[in-house]
Amino acid sequence: MKTLKDYGTEKINFAGGEPTLCPFLGELIECSKNLGMTTSVISNGTGINKRFLRRFGKKLDWVGLSLDSGNEFIQKKLGRGRGDYVQDIIDKCEMIKTAGIKLKINSVITRFNYEEDMAWLIEKVKPNRWKVFQVLEIQNRYWYSRDLLISQEEFEFFVKRHENLNPISENNNVMIDSYIMIDPIGRFYQNTGKIYQFSRPILEVGILNALKDIKFNRNKFLERGGIYAW
Repeated sequence: MKTLKDYGTEKINFAGGEPTLCPFLGELIECSKNLGMTTSVISNGTGINKRFLRRFGKKLDWVGLSLDSGNEFIQKKLGRGRGDYVQDIIDKCEMIKTAGIKLKINSVITRFNYEEDMAWLIEKVKPNRWKVFQVLEIQNRYWYSRDLLISQEEFEFFVKRHENLNPISENNNVMIDSYIMIDPIGRFYQNTGKIYQFSRPILEVGILNALKDIKFNRNKFLERGGIYAW
């Protein structure tokens, strides 16, 4: 963490998979915050509970929750919950805001939900930030389904329908090469060409040399609203 901070890292997102399954996530959050970084956890809600927020909430600036639909059947079809996921996330949103932590909602738009009107749900949970992503096929990921893919036009249909809620939208083109990501074994990785590509280990070659192994497009980062009021 100190190495990242020394090279100018201002904000860090702990994502996954599911980060709350990591037994030392709290230590990572505390270390990052003590170094002066803005801290964020992106979760499907699994470990976001009162106990977690009591222990680490004071060191946590943001919690992002995955919420792709207001329809429990669709959520279950996407592999989230057993018919109670939406209400559980609504409850956790209130818990997060009560703890004084900023709330972000992440929605991946797919064949299952691009025609859905989610306005009632977003107005109910009132996130500080709502991000909507066009589902992205990663060809060397362990799992993906082409049945979920949608066109640019279909994605824009969803965004246009919700424009009064000011969603931060990211289509496939904007997402590619616009993130700096680190995997669990300490390598930068990137989604160039819709294929994950990995750097050499950061602790072996250093940050600058590892960064040279991947592509990063700062213009795309800015275009997708990567800098905002953290």
